[in-house]
Amino acid sequence: MNLCGEKVKHKIFGIGKIMRFEKDSVIVFFDENQEEKQFRYPSAFGFFLELVNPNKSVQIDNDKIAEAQSEADKKTIISERIKMEVIRKKDIKGIKQTNIYKGSGPSNIAFKCNHCDGGADTENIGFKDVCSEENLEYNITVAKHVWCSCDESPCNQFINGNLTKKELLDVVSDGGFVCYESQMLTQWRAFAGITQSGVNKGKPMKLRNVKSNSLAVLTTRLPFEKDNERFIFAVFLIDENYEGDNSEEGFVSAHTEYRIQLSKDESSKLKFWDYYFNPNKPEKIVLGSGLHRYLTDDQSAQILKKIMELKKGKSDEELSKKMFEFFCKIKNLNVVNLPEPNGALKRVNLS
Repeated sequence: MNLCGEKVKHKIFGIGKIMRFEKDSVIVFFDENQEEKQFRYPSAFGFFLELVNPNKSVQIDNDKIAEAQSEADKKTIISERIKMEVIRKKDIKGIKQTNIYKGSGPSNIAFKCNHCDGGADTENIGFKDVCSEENLEYNITVAKHVWCSCDESPCNQFINGNLTKKELLDVVSDGGFVCYESQMLTQWRAFAGITQSGVNKGKPMKLRNVKSNSLAVLTTRLPFEKDNERFIFAVFLIDENYEGDNSEEGFVSAHTEYRIQLSKDESSKLKFWDYYFNPNKPEKIVLGSGLHRYLTDDQSAQILKKIMELKKGKSDEELSKKMFEFFCKIKNLNVVNLPEPNGALKRVNLS
C-alpha cells in the first residue's frame, strides 16, 4: 500500500499521517493530540478523512470500487439491516380473514429490544431517537450488542471519536439509519433480527408463524438489570394488510389503529415473564440470543387485559379496551373466563 506516509485531514483531529494498514483499516497518527486513530479503509475517505495530496486519491477511488463490487456479492448483517429502510407497505384495504400462514403453533410474537432511551422524558421510556451518551456507552462497551458495537454503526463511530454529536444527530435528521430501536415508536415496525449461531449464523430470520391482527409485544430491560426484570413498553396488532413473511428479513408493522405505548410507570408494572415461559425449560428466565419468542393467544390476551387495567382513567383507556375486545373476538377467546397468567415468574413465586 503506497499511501503510507501521506498526509490526511480530519474534521476533528486535524492533520495526520498514514502510518500503516491493518486488514481493512488504516492507522493515522495525528500531530495535534499525538495519538494514533484507526479508520475503516477505504470507506473513511471522503467521509472522515481527506488526502492532502489529491493526486493520490486515484488508488482510494479504485479500492472503493473494488470494495463495493465485493460487498455486492455477499449478504452481510449490515447490508440486510440497511435494506430494511426502504421497505414499502402494500396498498391493500380492509382487514383480511384469510392469510398466508406458513408456520404452526402460536402466531403472536414478543421482541427482545436493546434498551433505547432516545426521546425519553419523565413520562416516556424512549425508542424515538438516538440514545443518550450514557446508554450508548452501555450498549456498545458493556452489553456489546451486535449492531451497536460494529464498525458501521454511527453510534459506535461517535463513541470512538470518529463522529461528532452534531454529525450523529445529522444522520437522523437527514433520514439516515441509526438503529431499529431509535425508530421503533415512530415507525411502529419490529424486525426478527439475524441468526446468532448454528449453520444459519449471520442470515436474516423470518417470521413464519405470524399473521395479520396477531399481537406484537415489544420488550426491553434497563442497563445492568437481569432478564427477570424485562418489561413490556408497547404492543400493537400486526398490520391488517400483512400477508406473510416474503421479505429477506422478517418484520412486522403496526395496525393503523391498534397500537399502544406504555409510560415508564405502566411498563414497570408489566413484567414480560409474568406471562411468558419457555415450554422446554419453564424454570429458565432468560431469552438468550434469540430476538423474538412466540406467544399463545391466551398469553397475549392476558397482557392486553393488564394493559386495559393500567390504562383506566388515562387518555387511551378506551383504545386499550377496544383493542382487548377486538383481539379476543378474532381469536375466539372468552373475555370473562381467561385463565390467569402463568409465566415463569408466577411459577417461581408459587414454588
